[in-house]
Amino acid sequence: MKFAKWAIVFIIAFALAFVIIITFSQPQFRQTASAVLFTYQTRPLPLYLYVAGALGLGLAVGCSLASYYYITLRSALFNRDRQIKKLEEDLSIAVSSGPAEPSQDDPSQQDAV
Repeated sequence: MKFAKWAIVFIIAFALAFVIIITFSQPQFRQTASAVLFTYQTRPLPLYLYVAGALGLGLAVGCSLASYYYITLRSALFNRDRQIKKLEEDLSIAVSSGPAEPSQDDPSQQDAV
């Protein structure tokens, strides 16, 4: 099952890479253009560099956000596991010590007369 999953992922990645290579090899993407970023005008670059730059920037932002949320959620899970372990230890101590004796001050623990 693992092999089939990775084979499908590999086939999809290979197909996407093939489509991207064929697309960027077209003469329309080799044309140069300059971009204006606020007041700065870049030198003329091929169009495929703009597309590749946008793709790379999106991947970098996505990976950094995914890493941030992965780390924060793992630390939250670690803290919860530690809290659960402490509560289980407290419960095992309470169970092993036996039932508590009813106190004289607590009316709910006394028998009704």
